[in-house]
Parts: sequence; C-alpha cells; structure tokens
Amino acid sequence: MNNNQFNNILVVKHGSLGDIAFSLFAMASIKKNFSNATIDLLTEEKYINFLKSSNYFKTIIRDNRRGIIESLRVIFKINLSKYDLIIDLQNSKRTNFYWALLKLISKVKINGSRSNCDIKYVIPPQGTESPQNGLYNQLKLIGINKINQNIDWLLKNISSIIEDKIILMVPGVSKSGKDKQWSPNNFAKLASLLEKKGYRICVVGQKSDKETVTTIRSACQQIIDLTDKSPPEVIYSVAKKSKFVISNDTGPGHIAALSKSPILFLAQDNVISKSNLSEYKHGHYILSDTMEAISVNYVLDFLNDKKLINK
Repeated sequence: MNNNQFNNILVVKHGSLGDIAFSLFAMASIKKNFSNATIDLLTEEKYINFLKSSNYFKTIIRDNRRGIIESLRVIFKINLSKYDLIIDLQNSKRTNFYWALLKLISKVKINGSRSNCDIKYVIPPQGTESPQNGLYNQLKLIGINKINQNIDWLLKNISSIIEDKIILMVPGVSKSGKDKQWSPNNFAKLASLLEKKGYRICVVGQKSDKETVTTIRSACQQIIDLTDKSPPEVIYSVAKKSKFVISNDTGPGHIAALSKSPILFLAQDNVISKSNLSEYKHGHYILSDTMEAISVNYVLDFLNDKKLINK
C-alpha cells in the first residue's frame, strides 16, 4: 500500500493504561511511516496530556465514552475533519458502532479488526498472539512493515534519584483487578530482604495504592516513595534507571516494561496474562492459579536463579 495516498489520518485508542502501553510502539510507527500526513488522535481525557507530549498528533479529540449523545458528537467531529484513513487501535464494540454510523455519511477507509473496518485484520484465537503483535500485524495492512520502538519522549529528568542499585516495585492494581495483586505484605517482606542486600527500593502508585505502599514502607529502613507522583513518564524513566522491576500484571508495569530494563511480572496463569507478557524480551514472569500461592521465598529464589540480584 502506498503511504502517500493518506494525508489526513485519525488514530483511535481508549482503554486502560495497559492498553495504552501496548499501543505506544504502534503509534510511533504510524508517525514515522506517515511522516507527511496530518495525524490526529481520539482518546480519553485522562490520556490527553500524556499523549500530547509525544508530538505524534496535531489534534487530540476527547472521547470519554459516556453514552449515545457524546458518541454522536464524537462521530460528528470525526466526519467534519474529513479523514481519509482511520486507524482503530482500540477495536472495541464501541468503535465498531462508530464506524457503522460513520460509513453511512463518509467514505473514509478504516483499518482495524472489527466487522465495519474496510482494511481488516482477522485476529487469531485469543492468547495466540500478544496485543502488541496484533496491532503490528494490523498495521502491515496499511504498509507499515517495520515497528519503531523509539519512545524517548517518555524520558524525564529524574536526577534527584541518584542511587545506582534501584529496584522498582509496582505493587498496586486497579480497583477491578484486586485478584491480580500479589499481597502487599509479600511485597513488604521482599522489599525488606532486598534492602538488606544493599538495594534501594522505589515504589510507584496512585493515591488508591497508599495503604499498600505504607505496608512496604513500614518494613524498610528507607524507600523512595513516588505514590501519587508517578505518571507514566516517571515510571518509564525510573524503570530505565533500575536494576530490575517487579510488578503485578498491571498498566504501570507494562509502561515500565517498555524501558527494556529486566522486569519480573507476578501474574495469574491464564491465556490473557500469558499473551500480555509474551512480548517482552527482557521480561520474566512467575505464573500461578492464585496470587496467594506465590511465596516470597520462591520469588527470591527466582531472582537469584535469573541472576537479577546478588546472592
């Protein structure tokens, strides 16, 4: 496909922070391959400032996915902009509904994996490819055959963190993901043991993770506490500086994994987790039917066996 045939492009991405993390290399690749085109983004309000920093997009359209009236307004805005290509990186039932209505009033070409897409990628059975690989295969249909993994725009100055033996912990999960969380008490015990080996523990999280982080802090002499001070770019930058990262299968952990620093995920043993974690060449994971079954000693032995820490 000739990339020059598309001059006005809309990229679509909603979802969780993990979904955003899975799509960042795809966004970078779209920008690089359509360097002469005007590229806009449709996303949720909570990601606008973050993704604006990438400088990939001329305009970012807000879509908080809140009912039929807002959806119709979004479709109206899209139609007014006269895009010649829409790249749907979300591929949800909602966006498929958008395209069903849009096709009644527009001739725009839509790349995605849902039924109302024109340039359609047929996704394989769930769990047989990572979310990232699914997007890369979708982009091949519009002539993007090489993935750009340069996301240096995420790097921020964290010169205030000068330690050279940092271990980054991502102990929190979303409110709906409590079953994916390793026990805060286990994170605290592991943090204490690692601190005694000479490592400095850095913890990231949101306000909702305060109780979890307090448990870890109480077990250690001194930690770097970035609770409620760790937007994605800070997580990425600290991960770059860390000896390794240990995380639940959660959005901030997937942001940290993009740094390509060694990372250990603790996750449930199911096809979704396996698919989510399979893409990371610098990644390790411990999977279990239940998070409670993963012991601190097992994690410590794993870190030793993989030579991620000093014995």
